[in-house]
Amino acid sequence: MRDLGLFVIVITLAYNGPLFVSGLLFARRSDASLRGQLALKDGAPLALPCGWTVFVMVPCLNEARVIANTVRCLLDLQPGVRAVVIDDGSDDDTAGLAEAAGGDRIAIVRRALPEARRGKGAALNAGLRHVRCRVREEGLDPARVLVCVLDADGRLTPGAVARVAALFEAPEVGGVQLAVRIRERDRVALRFQDFEFWALSALSQFGRAATGSVSMGGNGQFTRLSALDSVGEQPWSDSLTEDLDLGISLAVHGWTVTSTMSAYVSQQGLTDPRRLLRQRTRWHQGHMSAITRLPELWARPGIRLATRTELTGYLLLPYLITLPWSLVQQYVLYRLAREHAPQLVHFLAEPVWPQVLGGLGCYALVFAGYLALALVYWRRTDDVPLGKAAVYAQALVLWSYVSFVAAWRAVGRMLTRRKGWAKTERVQEAPVRATTEPLPPGPAVP
Repeated sequence: MRDLGLFVIVITLAYNGPLFVSGLLFARRSDASLRGQLALKDGAPLALPCGWTVFVMVPCLNEARVIANTVRCLLDLQPGVRAVVIDDGSDDDTAGLAEAAGGDRIAIVRRALPEARRGKGAALNAGLRHVRCRVREEGLDPARVLVCVLDADGRLTPGAVARVAALFEAPEVGGVQLAVRIRERDRVALRFQDFEFWALSALSQFGRAATGSVSMGGNGQFTRLSALDSVGEQPWSDSLTEDLDLGISLAVHGWTVTSTMSAYVSQQGLTDPRRLLRQRTRWHQGHMSAITRLPELWARPGIRLATRTELTGYLLLPYLITLPWSLVQQYVLYRLAREHAPQLVHFLAEPVWPQVLGGLGCYALVFAGYLALALVYWRRTDDVPLGKAAVYAQALVLWSYVSFVAAWRAVGRMLTRRKGWAKTERVQEAPVRATTEPLPPGPAVP
């Protein structure tokens, strides 16, 4: 068990260490400040760069609680975009509310059973068929057309689409993934999720920009249409993590995927433990299943070695870090409880200060990474003091049990060949204008 623990520590430092440093350098080069992204939420809408067309696809299944706000913010804060709402067989009035909020500025793609409700990938492919039809009718150049995927609760920072479009002037760029922020961070579970997205995930994604292998996410995902065409007629697979699968496909076909500090996307978090665990189980199962793409990644010519290596490391993370460390951590706690609890009496009987100082030194060494993350998160946010950020960072040791349980549940589902999934439910939000100022209360959404 000791050897396994040392192995996991070495792998973690070897993979995450360079990413963390590279991510910090990326952020500093982009804005000279880790806090720079915070000002984006108060920015002004920007017109699309000349020659670019952007379709924003919003896949929906029973999203009446949030879709109107999403459509209003999208159309008002992202001038020139073409919104495509994909109603994947909703039982509620998702399509009607979207149409009322967007009017003739949006297109509704309606799907009905039995074709509907076959996963997010199938819904996105249906929306893409509509986009391709429009592109052909208007004689647009697929290399100058972008397809954005926005979740039904997603809100892009003002002018985000215009800023992202500028990145695609580099012909090798096939995709761009934005950093994600959790809204309404007034509850402990939401703060932990924001910590994950805004510090851990964002910094690692920025670091992966150096190898052009940024992981595609399901929210705030931009792809060049010609890149999607190169992947195939249906670029989104039926994987539980169709976004990760698309990112691998882009890499296999020689495209670069990057990120940016000039925009981000916000979304709701989860507070219900069962829904959170179900969501994370799906993420882990999709991630772990994607290991079957490794032979394709290494057999395909024309991919940079750095891209192959980084993606390989990323796909192996659950197997090399999450699963083994879940065992090591429990073993360490067991040994501490069994062998060192009797020493507490001896500790109290001896001079305290030398032991306290020594203990603090060991603690700082063990938790140095967590303390560094606390500093990064504090610098990247404006609503939590440094001391509180440090507490949350160290409490990630407890939060990690969500990943441990989800990872082992995913293993069980893979062994039993279960691939079904349940859509993440949204929370009712007050109506908002594009400026995020509350509107007068309206009738309750059914």
